[in-house]
Amino acid sequence: PFVDNYDATMKEPTLFPVTFPTILVNSTQGLAVGMATNICSFNLNEVCEAACAYIDDKNCDLTRYIQAPDFSTGGTVIYSEAVMRQIMEEGRGSVKVRAKYRYDKKNNVVEVYEIPYTTVCEAIIDDVVKLVKEGKIKEIVDVRDETDLNGLKITFDVRKNIDAEGLMNRLYKMTSLEDNFSCNFNVLIDGRPQVLGVRGLLAEWLRFRISCIQREIAYEIRTKSDRLHLLKGLEKILLDIDKAIKIVRETEKDDLVIP
Repeated sequence: PFVDNYDATMKEPTLFPVTFPTILVNSTQGLAVGMATNICSFNLNEVCEAACAYIDDKNCDLTRYIQAPDFSTGGTVIYSEAVMRQIMEEGRGSVKVRAKYRYDKKNNVVEVYEIPYTTVCEAIIDDVVKLVKEGKIKEIVDVRDETDLNGLKITFDVRKNIDAEGLMNRLYKMTSLEDNFSCNFNVLIDGRPQVLGVRGLLAEWLRFRISCIQREIAYEIRTKSDRLHLLKGLEKILLDIDKAIKIVRETEKDDLVIP
């Protein structure tokens, strides 16, 4: 359906008929009066496979196809089957995401190259600086943001021969290098807010897709019917061309020729 744009100078579609469930692939966060929504992103391949499986069997086990959320900033998801099943069926649950790092022993640096979706480099650096100043972390000498065109990178200069794994485990506990993404799949269905799990969202998307295809076919039937009407008229003219020429020649007013 088309509606007026912001200044009513042209028409624009109310939505686009996407061919896969975009709501599950693009992370969505929003806040309104008395309502909030927080939808994590999933892997495109897995979502499409789950949609195919759901079309074949509405009671299929979606966790077989969708392993866990897939965030654009990377990181490691601490997997919990119970939480994943809750997200699939109810649209609620808290997913724990942990930053990824590598330890360069030769240069005495720890490089963080993927962080949780819910935080930013500045917040992590501020947390670490605060811990160093308070004396809670003594292994870190310096911290800097080395993010460039090659990607994200937070570098910690550390003392020689430290236990990198032990240091990072403490940082995970005390900073946002490990954070939670609280899922709340609150969506508008026919103008009404509803909390749906992944299964519910697939069902609504499927209903939407079927209506899109029905509208598409109805539109094609309309345009082809109009074309058929023209072709039938043309057929009559061509089969009796002399009569058509006679009408054109003998009609006094031009605007009466077509009727």
